[in-house]
Amino acid sequence: MQRRLRAAAGVLAVLAVAALIAACGGSSGGPPAARLLSQTFGTNAGQIRSGELSLSVHASLPGLTALGGSSLGVQLSGPFSVSRGQPPAFDLNATVSVLGNSIPVGVISAGGALYVAFAGTDYSLPPSIGGLLGREASSQGTRSRSLLTSLGIDPRSWLEGAQDVGSANVGGVSTDHITAQVNTAKFVADLQKLLGGLGSAVPGASASVSVGDLRLLAQIVKSATVDVYTGASDHIVREFRLAIGLSVPQADQAALGGLTGGSLTLDLAITNLNAPETIKPPVSSKPFSSLLGGGSLPSL
Repeated sequence: MQRRLRAAAGVLAVLAVAALIAACGGSSGGPPAARLLSQTFGTNAGQIRSGELSLSVHASLPGLTALGGSSLGVQLSGPFSVSRGQPPAFDLNATVSVLGNSIPVGVISAGGALYVAFAGTDYSLPPSIGGLLGREASSQGTRSRSLLTSLGIDPRSWLEGAQDVGSANVGGVSTDHITAQVNTAKFVADLQKLLGGLGSAVPGASASVSVGDLRLLAQIVKSATVDVYTGASDHIVREFRLAIGLSVPQADQAALGGLTGGSLTLDLAITNLNAPETIKPPVSSKPFSSLLGGGSLPSL
């Protein structure tokens, strides 16, 4: 049973990473819609300096015994600020919904350090994790370069068949609405590179996700589409939506803790683009080891 749950957790971890990092993707060349995505997620991505971020992730995973048949959700929002050569700063409040419980969590990046807030207490993460952001920021210098690019990954190759489907208003900004399909095989190949890069920077970061998990992910993802809303006048992303449909063959369901299929959706939006944001570290914090309590997170 523990092996099955670890396998299920591995694939779910991959899906979560997939949802988050796919928001960095785009497309290049080709017809007008593809060129618009290339501008949005290429050079124009470097024009995002600050604003208010909101993110919603929802997973419906029928049959998964570890979740008791319930869904899993994450919502977070807060200000962020990005300066070239400096680690990104953000102060995000999140709510994790799982097993019928809603768990409030905070995540802060300030002064080159990372913190999490749990049950009203701030905890400082190990310097090796916060230092990852700092090293990447230093490597960027004056260049517009993302973490994925530094790992040899081009997420813009994941999106295919881009189409312009009209205009929409996002947070009071007129945007062009583009839809596209995700090439799962290319995405999984890049995801394997990403996990390898993170594993070398943070020991053990990719230990729970195997090559087999990645192959299984490619098999069970039956559909993956994105909707991108990019500013009509500046071609800077304002909203990104990802929808993934899952279908698990019966022969693989036991290895995935009973999971039969389901869906994963992500909605990320940026408002108050480039408005001034002041983000400060907590007044006081405890070491993260005190939260782990000897090696495991608090149980629900």
